[in-house]
This record gives sequence, C-alpha cells and structure tokens, in this order.
Amino acid sequence: MLRLFKKNKKTVFNRLYESYCDQLFLLVLRYVVSQFDAEEILQRGFIKIYEALDNFKFKNEKATLGWLNQIMVNESLLFLREQKRLTLANEGEFQDLSILQTPEIENKLELESCLKLVRSLPDGYRTVFNLYVIEGYSHKEIAKKLNISESASRSQLSRARNTLKIQLKSTNYAAKYVGCYFYKKPQKSK
Repeated sequence: MLRLFKKNKKTVFNRLYESYCDQLFLLVLRYVVSQFDAEEILQRGFIKIYEALDNFKFKNEKATLGWLNQIMVNESLLFLREQKRLTLANEGEFQDLSILQTPEIENKLELESCLKLVRSLPDGYRTVFNLYVIEGYSHKEIAKKLNISESASRSQLSRARNTLKIQLKSTNYAAKYVGCYFYKKPQKSK
C-alpha cells in the first residue's frame, strides 16, 4: 500500500474504496437504520477521505482502517445531527430501570441478530451504545464528541442496555453480545 501512496491520489482512493467500502458500510449501518441513509453517509465519508488524502500519511493497514472508521463515525454523527434525529434524553429524566435486571442465561446471539437488535434502538441510545460498546470510546470521549455530559452518556448507555434486555427477554435470548455483557452478571451471595 505504501507504494500506492507514492502514485496518484485517484489510484490510492480507488484502492481504499475497493478494500474498505463494504466494511465501512456495515459500520455506518450501526448508526442509521435506513440503507439509503447509510449510502448517503458512505458517499459523504468517501468525499472527505478523498479530500484528506493529500495530508494522510500511510503507516500501516490498521492505522488506515482506524482513520477511515473515524471519518465514517463522524459523518454518521453529523448526519444524525443534521436530520435532528440524534436526540439524547436529559440525564434528569432517567428512570431507575434496575428492576428489569434479572439473572441472564448465557447464550450467544448470532451477529446478524445482535446487529438487528442494536439497529432497532432509538438513535440516541444506539449512538452511545455503538460508541461505547463497539467502538470502545470512554464516556468522557462520547460526551465531548456528542456535546453532552458524561452522566448523560452513561444514562443513554444504561437505557440502551435495558431496552436491549427487554428485547432479548422477549425473544428468549441471553444478554451476551459479541463477548461483551449488556448487563452486569449477578453477584454470587456468600
């Protein structure tokens, strides 16, 4: 890939598009439900990528993918804000949903089923859930990125988890998602 960067911008762009388009499309689909919206975001993201190629310094494949992912996540968030669909509940409105937490059965969901459940969340819940659980951002980073408080980020994540738990319970699945628990395991009493 390093040799490609020494060639022209169009060749590099085409190679990035061919190599990462499908993967980035799936990333965007975690933030928006509509395939049409995801295609729009993907197009915007690749325009940004093309414009930024002059300043991009290739290090390795992993760093390149991280850079591409960051652009697509930012474009997804921008799109949701523009559509006024990224509405996050105020932290003061949070209800204690701990009564919904029950011991879970340890089953694994198929990836497609997991993604379908996550995509069914309201935009605000889904956005914070994706940033925290899947992308690995801290609540502090999410708060800065979304211009909300850290406690609002925690509240949105808690609401997303509880919503998912209700959905999982109704489909008789356990609350385990790709190696990460949606909920805390109950503590064994001594």
